[in-house]
Amino acid sequence: MANVLLMVPPLTPKELFVRGSGSSASLIPPLGLAYIAAHLRRAGHRCRIIDGIADPQPVETLCEEAKRFDVIGMSVVSAYAIRAIELIGAIKASGCSAPIVVGGPHVTALPDSLLACGADVAVVGEGELTMCQLVEELATGRPNLPGVKGIAYRSGDRTVATGRRELIHPLDQLDLPARDLLPMDRYHTSIARSSHQPSHSMLASRGCPGLCTFCSRVTFGTRVRYFGPGRIVDEFFELRDRYGARDVAVWDDNFPADPEVAIETCDRLRSRGFDHSWSVEARVDCITREVLQALRDAGCTYIAYGFESGSQEILDRVRKHTTIEQMVGVVRMTKEAGIRIRGYFMLGLPGETADHVRRTIAFAKKLDVELASFTLFVPLPGSLDYRRAQQSGQFDPDYWKRQVLPEFNFLDRPIYVPDGMTESELLALHRSAYQQYYFRPKTLLRRIVSVRGLEDLMTMASGAKTLIANTLHRPDAAVKAG
Repeated sequence: MANVLLMVPPLTPKELFVRGSGSSASLIPPLGLAYIAAHLRRAGHRCRIIDGIADPQPVETLCEEAKRFDVIGMSVVSAYAIRAIELIGAIKASGCSAPIVVGGPHVTALPDSLLACGADVAVVGEGELTMCQLVEELATGRPNLPGVKGIAYRSGDRTVATGRRELIHPLDQLDLPARDLLPMDRYHTSIARSSHQPSHSMLASRGCPGLCTFCSRVTFGTRVRYFGPGRIVDEFFELRDRYGARDVAVWDDNFPADPEVAIETCDRLRSRGFDHSWSVEARVDCITREVLQALRDAGCTYIAYGFESGSQEILDRVRKHTTIEQMVGVVRMTKEAGIRIRGYFMLGLPGETADHVRRTIAFAKKLDVELASFTLFVPLPGSLDYRRAQQSGQFDPDYWKRQVLPEFNFLDRPIYVPDGMTESELLALHRSAYQQYYFRPKTLLRRIVSVRGLEDLMTMASGAKTLIANTLHRPDAAVKAG
């Protein structure tokens, strides 16, 4: 039996949220670590999770805490890889002898990036089964690392990869995530998404059938694997009954990818009497009237769609495999079903011009959904667009070594700027997108009319605070300050 410390590197709210985004942003639990902890505990190991985002602690404190454990695991995404690198260095310098294992989407795409900075082992791909076998090997004191599938490690001056482990299937072999190890009272989804707080998060599936060039599919792949509908519904009730959720956010890339599973899950939620609101993410090409009816009847109040662009040329370039007409039709159907919509749009994609961005803003206004998020494109390691970005535009592929990326909807300066545009121009267009969308008289009136109580009023006030801060933000100053 081993004592295992699982960590998210410490980050401050000031690093994460700029341009006023902190008043309306989500704070999501590290479910990946919670799944790993649950699997390790089943095997008899003891675990602790420190979420450095929800509960930031001084690096010195973390280094002392690390000395109490046999193995240290660290979750790394590109947005805060620099903080993971710094923490690894500090733990090593403190004299802690426990092996440091890193994992997550950034590590899966670029395992050498953390091994070169002092990590002992990188977990490549899904972590539950690999981490369990790895911990048991490390606990022997003479680990047979070549015998552990799904890892990479340094041997002398070279990196050794043991080959990818098969994706976990069926997912029901995994326990519910160990949320009891997390500070659940600190987590919430955006109040723009739900005024019913606390709103807690979960996953019903892994993988996405989409081939979008801006996404990295290196961890979960393109085959959608669901938990069983009964297991999914059990988790809804655990969030409600054990953790006090008044709303549930299902963060799957594409919840209705398999309509039969989605509809059966909805039927079970309804038959068991789940009585709180919930939301999902979806691709428009998986939506039918039958799916929308099932979602509405089961209490789903919000669907988030990735529209991305108002230019068919750009949609085709990023391999979205959807059309402008499809999006318009699905928005119409969703509104008819009585489900509110959040639309995701990206600005500054490779090949985009200022005219393309303006068309996206105009298209968002035409769709006229309840919420619109305009994200500055960030090339993610492991995606096709990460490679494309190195061939055109202004882009530093090692950006993750140099800075923490704030919440992508409100970056202080763009990570990538397409050819023919400048940083200040792209930032001005991004700020203008929010102004044009939310300061329309019809949008303001709709928000006012939708207020039904104090919670709705507080939600509207927080959203207004974010928009005003974004409006007052000076992109030229931000660029010069950089």
